[in-house]
Parts: sequence; C-alpha cells; structure tokens
Amino acid sequence: MPENVVEMDQRVRSAVNRVFATLKTSYPAWYEKHYGAAEAERLAKRVWVTGIRGLTDQQVDRGLQRMVLDSEYPPTLHVFIAMCRHIEGLPSPIVAWMEALRGQYSHEAVEAAARLTGVFDLRQSRPSDRSLQQQFERNYDIVRRRLQNGEPLDGAIATGIGHDSQKSPAELSNEYNEQLLRQRIEQQGVPSDPAAARAAMLAALGIKRDSHASH
Repeated sequence: MPENVVEMDQRVRSAVNRVFATLKTSYPAWYEKHYGAAEAERLAKRVWVTGIRGLTDQQVDRGLQRMVLDSEYPPTLHVFIAMCRHIEGLPSPIVAWMEALRGQYSHEAVEAAARLTGVFDLRQSRPSDRSLQQQFERNYDIVRRRLQNGEPLDGAIATGIGHDSQKSPAELSNEYNEQLLRQRIEQQGVPSDPAAARAAMLAALGIKRDSHASH
C-alpha cells in the first residue's frame, strides 16, 4: 500500500478516535448505552471512518468544538459533518453579492470573492447583472470551500472553472474538488498516469516486474 494512503488511513482513524473520546467524555451515559460493548463501538467507528474521510483535521476540530459548546445531545454522523463544515458569520450568496456591489464586506470570504471577480467591475455593475452575479457566486462558493478546508482564500480560480456560466454550482464545485484532489496527489508524489501509479504501487510492495517479459 502506498505510503500516502497509509498516512491518510492513520489520520482518519486518529480523527475518529478523537471524536469518540469526546463523545464518551461529553455524553457518558449515552455512550455507555450505545457503545459500551466493544463490538458496538468498533462497528460504529467503521461507519464514522467512512463518513469523515473527506474532512481535514481542522474541520474535525471545528466540529468537535461546536459539538461540545452547542450540542445538548450527541450529534449523528450527518449532523457532525455539517458542524465540521459550518463557518460562522458567512452571509448567504445573495447577501454577499449585494455587499460586493457596495464594496462593504461583512466577512473576509466576501472580500476575497470580490477581488477574484474584479472589484472595479463590481462597483460599476448593477444588481441585475446576472452574468457577473453568477461569476461572483461561483468564486464565492470556491472561497467558502477554501475557508472550510483551511486553505488560503486568495489565488487564481482553476482553468476550466473560471468562465463557464452555463455550469451549475454543483458541477463547478465538483470540478474544483477534482482539481484540489489532483493538486494533493501531485504534492504527495503519487503519479497521475495509471501505468506509473501501478509501478509505484508495485515498488511500494517490493514487487519487481521485468519490463521485457511477455504478457
């Protein structure tokens, strides 16, 4: 198994252990009732590993903080993921759009999206400019995802995402996530070419293949 995959699994398991330790401390009677048996705890952790695999450590810590401070009852996995991704104080896209037109920002994410869209264009525009609004909302969605992931808010929007106003927010979001995944794969040194990736995996397993062998 490639080293980066092992590291990811270890990170996710560590995050799940933090979640369950917090649940046990914060809701001891509930925890004993539902997860007092070792087998029940083990099976529940397997489900949570799958659920939070896509979250960063920063997001998990944010969710744990919100759970401890705000939740009278232990959250379900679905609710906990929402807690992890929630950012306080973010205005809705339409409110952010109006703030960008006025040049008055209630949150740094709105200002970052305005810069990516073009502050001058926004100040010269009107609320009825649907094309520019779509561009701003696309950038705002990407900036919010950067904020959720603890990434820098500024930076160019990926080629292929930047100017296709015909795509839905879901399609644009998927494209951004795919690009982010590719960037992380490159940073971790995993080859994107299938043959190279297979060779890297074989090398990681200590298996040697003769390139001249017949197939």
